[in-house]
Amino acid sequence: MTDSFENLIAANEALKDEVAKRVSDLERTQSIAQISEENPNPVLRVSNTGEILYANQSSDVLLSQWQVEVGGCLPLEWCAVVDEALRGKTLEDREMACQDRWFSITVQPVVDAGYTNIFGRDITKDKEAEEIIVNFDDLTGLPNRALFQDRLQQVLGHARRAGKLAAVHLINLDHFKEVNESMGREAGDALLKGIANRFKDCVRTSDTVARLGGDEFGVIQVDPVNSDGVAVLAQKLLKCLEAPFEIDGRKVYSGASVGITVFPDDAGSPDDVLRNADLALSNGKGDDRGNFRFYVAQMNEDIQRRRSIEDDMRESLVNGDFVLHYQPKLNITTNRITGMEALVRWNHPEKGFMSPAEFIPVAERSKLIIPLGEWVLREACRHNKALTDAGLGPIKVAVNLSAEQFRAEGLVETVTSILDETCLDAKQLELEITESLAMHNADVSIDLCGALEEHGISLSIDDFGTGYSSLSYLKNFPVQRIKIDKAFVDDINDEENCGVIARAVTTLGHSFGMEITAEGVETEDQLNFLRALKCDEIQGYYFSRPLPGDELEEFLRNFEDTWAITLDQERRGGTFDRRQTEKVRSSL
Repeated sequence: MTDSFENLIAANEALKDEVAKRVSDLERTQSIAQISEENPNPVLRVSNTGEILYANQSSDVLLSQWQVEVGGCLPLEWCAVVDEALRGKTLEDREMACQDRWFSITVQPVVDAGYTNIFGRDITKDKEAEEIIVNFDDLTGLPNRALFQDRLQQVLGHARRAGKLAAVHLINLDHFKEVNESMGREAGDALLKGIANRFKDCVRTSDTVARLGGDEFGVIQVDPVNSDGVAVLAQKLLKCLEAPFEIDGRKVYSGASVGITVFPDDAGSPDDVLRNADLALSNGKGDDRGNFRFYVAQMNEDIQRRRSIEDDMRESLVNGDFVLHYQPKLNITTNRITGMEALVRWNHPEKGFMSPAEFIPVAERSKLIIPLGEWVLREACRHNKALTDAGLGPIKVAVNLSAEQFRAEGLVETVTSILDETCLDAKQLELEITESLAMHNADVSIDLCGALEEHGISLSIDDFGTGYSSLSYLKNFPVQRIKIDKAFVDDINDEENCGVIARAVTTLGHSFGMEITAEGVETEDQLNFLRALKCDEIQGYYFSRPLPGDELEEFLRNFEDTWAITLDQERRGGTFDRRQTEKVRSSL
């Protein structure tokens, strides 16, 4: 009896413990369920076979994506994920796209309990930030090259299906590098941001403005009616840059060049569209900056021709196919040769002498102008030293500097090194830069010219009158000579136009203590007009064509017996003997 009673008590205690345990488990389960329901992220429990046992309210977005409800089974690919997790490994950070949201999914097996928990974390904002990093320029906020190309493919597909046009404008900023160099990178970045904002204001919401890298931008124009509409946008893009940008308390001006391709007229694929727009951009910059240029088929032929010339130039620089011709300069007050200009000529091994107008632009675009220009400088100095040693000097040799040479690092060191190498007196060298080159970033140009002058090297401004010089800057330039461009000399007897300009340039230059040289003098009337203006020096076919080195030596030796006499007679009002003048010319 006692044993039975004790057994009954023990059973009752065990039952109480089991009830307490179940109540505790139920409370814990309810607490977990409550926590899960309050969780803003998805929480699910699935069986080992993939049946969904539980899902909180936040899981609705996943269930909707999977097209299943609680009690149903996971899609096969996720059943495979659960099966992989049950083999003893928690799987984390499986990304899943759900409509316009992104989730990171963690699959956590509870092996002893026979189920698996699935937790989701909303990473939509992270994905959006990642997309911005991948597809947008971090400086300007514009689409980058990758997104630009993706949108271009979509736009061209739409245009092809709808039978409409699309256009691409490739934009390259003019002289942006100089802003970075003179004002610093932060100022350059500020300029890029300002330009990006102006470009965005120029286009419709359906169009795309992108920064493709560095100082290059691109615009995709959707559904233009015709090429006129494309041109209007190009003009608008250029015009929006005309007003200065206010950066660090300074007014900064920027321009651009634009190359345009129209689809499907000019190209049939995204790659061809971009390639042809780049060709148009290159051609436009070659002619003049600050304009736009449409692609035309001829550009493909032109680029092949330029590449051929470039390849041949590289070989000729090694093989010594370039030569110098020299055009003498005459001081029309003393009737003495006071200088000569060195002009490069290319004796192509197959085509013979090629026009500088054909190969110099190629050299400038390909940067070959730097080694070519250095060769010209060295050869001109060497030959002038030889003339001096032969008793035909000293006279001054003028060498043109290209924009690439003038802006290249170490110009002063290069020039002085060549002078030392050739043993030419620095006073016998004159470097010519164009007016537009001198006045672009004038402060930097003044400093560089000053550094050259400190070494005794003379400087002159070529093509004067063809640009837009600021007189306040000109008087500060350490230059010794201004050259009147041939365009004004051609019609110099037109007193109301070219004659007035020539007179003004001469007066201005003399007031600044500079000498004046007139280029392209071809007639006696031009010479007489320039002499009346008190112009200092002339060069041109009236006096002498450009001469090879050996002919120049002969010309200099014969000069005293011909030109000096006849020009002196003419200056005094005597008879001008044309036959004596022709004597030297015919002998050459």
